[in-house]
Amino acid sequence: MANKSITRKELYDLVWTKPVVHIAKDYGFSDNGIRKICKKHNIPLPKNGYWSKLKFKKKVVKEKLPKQDDNPKISLEKTNPLIQGGNETLTELAFFKKDIYENQESELVVPDKLTKPHKFIKATIEYHRELKRRKRTRDYTRNLDSKNSISINVSDTIFNRGIRFMDTLIKVLEKRGFEISAERETKISKLNQDYSLRLIEKNKRIKKESKYSWPEYDLEPTGFLCLKMDSGYPKKEWNDTKTKPIEEKLINIIAWLELRSKEDYEAEIQREIRRKEREEIRKKEEALQKLKDEELEKFNTILNDASRWHKSQYLRNYIKEFEQYTKNTNTLDAKKEKWIQWAKEKADWYDPFIEKEVELLNDIDRDTLKPIKKSYW
Repeated sequence: MANKSITRKELYDLVWTKPVVHIAKDYGFSDNGIRKICKKHNIPLPKNGYWSKLKFKKKVVKEKLPKQDDNPKISLEKTNPLIQGGNETLTELAFFKKDIYENQESELVVPDKLTKPHKFIKATIEYHRELKRRKRTRDYTRNLDSKNSISINVSDTIFNRGIRFMDTLIKVLEKRGFEISAERETKISKLNQDYSLRLIEKNKRIKKESKYSWPEYDLEPTGFLCLKMDSGYPKKEWNDTKTKPIEEKLINIIAWLELRSKEDYEAEIQREIRRKEREEIRKKEEALQKLKDEELEKFNTILNDASRWHKSQYLRNYIKEFEQYTKNTNTLDAKKEKWIQWAKEKADWYDPFIEKEVELLNDIDRDTLKPIKKSYW
């Protein structure tokens, strides 16, 4: 069982005794949480490769603990009762809740009155004011500026409450590193992961009298707020309940969004790694196939050359026998001598060692003995 608190010197000794990931498990923290605590109290940590070198008995350097006047007690509680109960090790979602609580506790309270509203909230209030004015005057030619206006669709009764909630949410999200944009659609982004948020009011269907054969309904506002995340899968929403308003779920909402962006980012990295691996495999397979094709092409060239050489020798033997026969039979004349010279020239043209140029056969492929296809482009 880990102690609930530890001195700065004791934590320094601990992080140089075993890896941070092991300490984190012992105390129910994330390894990043332990590193943040060490950074806060100016406690040096082992560099990358330290434990590996130590394992193989290589020389390592242990940094000294910087001096400071006090040696404070550092809280390392295994659980935070405000975040979860029991003695179970904190989940990753609980780690985010713990970090949010420790760094933004005072900012998680939705005020009863709007003060110093965010620019998006100012723009939204003005947009809805103009929207009501246009509806009242029925001047639908009037253009409304929706720039910087967030997505909020609630009745006038709870509009102010919805605005205060979104003002608090946006401010904390920005503190947590989210980028936010708005133009009737509220978009948040962290780690290059984008999501759309909108605040609506839950409605209930009320059956009304109908002159048709099918039932008709009216939508009646319930006064219950609902924050929806429409982008990505699965969809997510947070609602007012009879026992707990959405304002008390801010830490849950923000922690969930942080965890979701982290998981989606890590999944994106893994997809990119797999894509690169597949691309590398494809390139290797293509390179190997190219070598195979080249090898086969060279072999076919040798085979064709060998076949042509054999046929050219066959031709020469035939020509030689024909010439000897005409001499033996005293039938050699000028016409046959001309044919013999012509035949020898063709044998030289066909022989892969010689490949004599013959003008009338310039457009003939020696391997196929067919005309070479000409390209006019």
